[in-house]
Amino acid sequence: MTDDGLVPIIDAFRVPLDHSSDSSGLERLVAEGRLRPDDIIAVTGKTEGWQPGETSRLDADRAVRRFLLDRGTRSADAINQIPMVFTTGGIGMLTPHVVVYTRTRGEPSSDSAGRLAMGVTRSELVRPEWLASTQLIEANVKAIRAGAQDAGIDPSAIEYVVGKAYYPTQQDFTEARAAGYRIPEYDDKTLFRRASGSAGLAVAVTADGLAMPSADEIGEKLDLWTGKVAVSANPWEPVGGEGPQTQLVVMGNRVGAGGRLRVGHSAMTDTLDIDALTRALRRAGLDVGPGPLSAEHRARVVAVYVKFSATPDGRLRGRRQVIENPQYVNQVKAALGGMFSAMLQDNLVWISAGATHQGPVGGGTVAVVVDVS
Repeated sequence: MTDDGLVPIIDAFRVPLDHSSDSSGLERLVAEGRLRPDDIIAVTGKTEGWQPGETSRLDADRAVRRFLLDRGTRSADAINQIPMVFTTGGIGMLTPHVVVYTRTRGEPSSDSAGRLAMGVTRSELVRPEWLASTQLIEANVKAIRAGAQDAGIDPSAIEYVVGKAYYPTQQDFTEARAAGYRIPEYDDKTLFRRASGSAGLAVAVTADGLAMPSADEIGEKLDLWTGKVAVSANPWEPVGGEGPQTQLVVMGNRVGAGGRLRVGHSAMTDTLDIDALTRALRRAGLDVGPGPLSAEHRARVVAVYVKFSATPDGRLRGRRQVIENPQYVNQVKAALGGMFSAMLQDNLVWISAGATHQGPVGGGTVAVVVDVS
């Protein structure tokens, strides 16, 4: 709180996308006087991409940054630092959409339950050789602590972290080895696990007090996990930032913050654990029942995040899954989209696969941002 008695207020607006470069919904919010582009500090989104080589994630990122540059007063450099976490795979009944988060100042909330506090952060530029050690975890821990500080919360009060990690290409590794770095040979799946897993483990170290894992445990010792994270990984894409970095949105609930929002999370024990959504909603402050949401509760849901991992042994509660099908993971994502949409009675859900050190093996994590005003 400052001398004028005002405190940070985080608000959010959820906007469906008619196509991957669509900013018309954001334009409408500006025209209605509900949104100031200069107040936006973070963006998450689900895009429609469903096949290799598609560019919907990049298209959406660039469209939002262009909107902020055209409609606001911040410089391109400032806009480039805003974390934007897009995940593809708008399959089944999932609707592509964005959630934009704003930070303003106002009166503190009148109750002691706390309100959403948010910090935005990026790691330092990631080097290829870091994936062979714990250096990427350490860089992410440093960034997460900075995000907690930006949110005004202790790292132990972190409720959830959404982000996008970077992993080097094979060409990056070839160049690093030529420069003298000793780096094992990694296939692309291992690279993903090490990059995504380094982010998950960094949240566990920072928010849960996990002791720093060893390098050979990254992406391998999957009984090390946290339920407070959804971070996926991709080779670096030339959008925001200075180069290949982990970009993170850190969320918690802070007593004395203002606004109408709270965040809650839960771990999914497996991909049938739809009750994880109910647990997250209750933790966030909605007294929901065990079935589909009522119209009143549905209107209070502002954002939903789901991170999952497919069963590693081909069994789901003892029953065989056809994991040999190359579309298996996308089919599970579509099934989860149906499950969560049915419970929410709404299909604007952010769902990402590849949960490494993010929830139990074969399960994942869930978080919700809700209106408790």
